[in-house]
Amino acid sequence: MRLRTAASWLLIAVLAGAACGRGGGAVVLATTTSVEDSGLLARLIEAYNRDRPGAAVRPLAVGSGEALELGRRGDADILIVHHPREEEEFVAGGHGEDRVPLMYNDFVIVGPPDDPAGVAGTGSAAGAFRAIARAASPFISRGDGSGTHGREMDIWSSAALVPDGAWYVETGQGMGPLLQMASERRAYTLTDRATFNVMEPRLELIILQDGDPALLNIYSVILVTTSRRRAEARELWRWLTSERGRRVILGHHDARGRSLFRTYLVAHRTIVEARADGGVANDDARPGNWSTLRRRFLCRSVPPQQADPACG
Repeated sequence: MRLRTAASWLLIAVLAGAACGRGGGAVVLATTTSVEDSGLLARLIEAYNRDRPGAAVRPLAVGSGEALELGRRGDADILIVHHPREEEEFVAGGHGEDRVPLMYNDFVIVGPPDDPAGVAGTGSAAGAFRAIARAASPFISRGDGSGTHGREMDIWSSAALVPDGAWYVETGQGMGPLLQMASERRAYTLTDRATFNVMEPRLELIILQDGDPALLNIYSVILVTTSRRRAEARELWRWLTSERGRRVILGHHDARGRSLFRTYLVAHRTIVEARADGGVANDDARPGNWSTLRRRFLCRSVPPQQADPACG
């Protein structure tokens, strides 16, 4: 694992150095492997290049923890990440600004169709993890400090368990390769729904647990304060959070026509849900997700001008 991590950081350093050293005005966008594996990253960059022909974006797809570290080191200009606790620390430490929720989907717990641990009947993410540990059924973990790995650790904590034993395998790999490994080993894992939906036809895995508020998966966009290309990064931030950027995100579907992400927009000091038809949903449209969003994001480490009025 240490060798894999060192090799990963060496590759990131080479790519980041190349991105910073070539192309002059190229903005380095560090984001998560789930944004890449779902196909959204390529679609966003393609659309942005069409709308801004003179702009250049160099993407780096890593775990959220690594993306935030690239920001701390000044090797990225803008981030799309989904690790709320580390995002808060990143902004509080003066490394990031204008952190706003860009889009969301959810995490799901997947496993073999015969479900040997009985996960489907547990009713919650924590209950599912307890069932897996109790049965010592194989579980594949990112183990890489990513947003997905961070959420997994939160669920183990809420289940009052520390995963240990031969049944628990940490890979240090991105979401796509991890899902393939879980399928081959008939193992359980935690994944974002978008990547799973895209890869589902190639996997011998099914969704066994979803819908728990603990599985809400919010992606934030953050400007890096030490960016060497602040004007260009700000322009990309504006585009991503604009109606045009939201429509690109909302229009990204899997092969079965399922939307992979929903979006939020910032208006009148309130973050509200944007619909695919261009309208805006009110508080009552999704009460479960809305209350969870307020608890987990809007009332914590958000600049005052972007805070929800309900936070006081």
